[in-house]
Amino acid sequence: MIKSSLGVVVSCAALLSAFAPQASAEKQNVPTSTLSGVKQAKLAGGYKRIAGVVDVVAFPAADGRDQADALQAALDTLQQGQRLVLTPGTYVVGHSLEVRNRSVIVSGYGATFVATNANDQSIVMTGRNSTVAGLTLLGTGDARLETVTSTKVAVSGAGIQVLDVTIQGGASVGIFVSGGTSVAIAGNKVLSTLADGIHITGGSSNVLVKDNTVTGTGDDMLAVVSYQKDGALNRNVLLTGNTLSGNPWGRGMSVVGGADVTMTGNTVQGVQKAAGILIAQEDGYRTYGVSNVLIMSNVITDIENSPNPGNDLPPAQHAAIDMNTGSGLVNLVSVTGNQIARANFGGVRALGNVCQYRVSGNAFSAIAGAPVSLQSRGCSPSQIICGANTLDGSTLAPPVGCSATGTLSVTGADASRLPQIRTALRQTQQTSLDRKRAVNRS
Repeated sequence: MIKSSLGVVVSCAALLSAFAPQASAEKQNVPTSTLSGVKQAKLAGGYKRIAGVVDVVAFPAADGRDQADALQAALDTLQQGQRLVLTPGTYVVGHSLEVRNRSVIVSGYGATFVATNANDQSIVMTGRNSTVAGLTLLGTGDARLETVTSTKVAVSGAGIQVLDVTIQGGASVGIFVSGGTSVAIAGNKVLSTLADGIHITGGSSNVLVKDNTVTGTGDDMLAVVSYQKDGALNRNVLLTGNTLSGNPWGRGMSVVGGADVTMTGNTVQGVQKAAGILIAQEDGYRTYGVSNVLIMSNVITDIENSPNPGNDLPPAQHAAIDMNTGSGLVNLVSVTGNQIARANFGGVRALGNVCQYRVSGNAFSAIAGAPVSLQSRGCSPSQIICGANTLDGSTLAPPVGCSATGTLSVTGADASRLPQIRTALRQTQQTSLDRKRAVNRS
């Protein structure tokens, strides 16, 4: 969990030789086909490139000096439709950077930012319809922190996209979305952060989290959390195609307070001490309840059965998919068509004030404990549907307390309200390599 605050102080200095307009790039033999301005064209997500607006091109300092001030100054000069293109190489960045201008792009395929200040290392995205793509961010910090500027990417605002960014390490969350609307988080890799990999909070809405890889984080790999103090639920969130693996503590995916969420086509593996997927209301963190969540066609394996003898943290004793509450309510949840294997404390569990849910069409295998455990209260059997599940290839009889058939309206996220990914701003790996070779030849 992380406190929500977007206060960040960054320094704006005069432009230095760390960046230059397009003409300077041409002198250094950087391929202008990848750097020049383009004609006005409406792209997915409502972004426009403006005719005649050239890119600003940044180069890593040969002497390894801190370039944070110069980079911030470059960001502040960007006009609508303009890119800051970071040529391949290593940039030392001693404080957070804020992308505050509207409809601008930070493109860094092949570029690596090396942070030096654990509590001031974020790229803070506040500019409406802005995009960051392709950067590699090496974090720093050996103790967990709970400030926004200790995250690696912080998103607050409308229309922001984080694409193909690689995050390695860091004292807090990898990608932190607070109060964001129409946000896309796609194709990123988050490894070894000390807190959550990707965390969505602050009443965010219409958020797409797609095709990300999260590995070995210090807490939940992918979390949607709605705190009562924020005064608003996170709503309309789609989590799809993500690959999550190997965290020693925390959950794989979680919705702890939220509404209208879909989790589909994700792979969750090797969650050592907690649920693969958690749907919950927590009194300790003063969160809202959960409603209208669709969990379908996910693959969830090796949950709380870690062979790692060095991990002596206590297990949460969650099921692979665990629905539970404190004093609040979880309702309207559909768990269908998932593959769940090798879970040490059960397959699917409902505990506490959990009502109106479906557990059907799931394939369980090698489950220690009950494949489906009904410990919910205040919900009649007609409001719980358990049918067409299998255990180790054989039909699983519905447990006592639920109906084999019935109807339940769970819609999850409304895809029509989600942003389209700005694929025209993305580059292939080969394009990045070609640019790197061109810079090396200069």
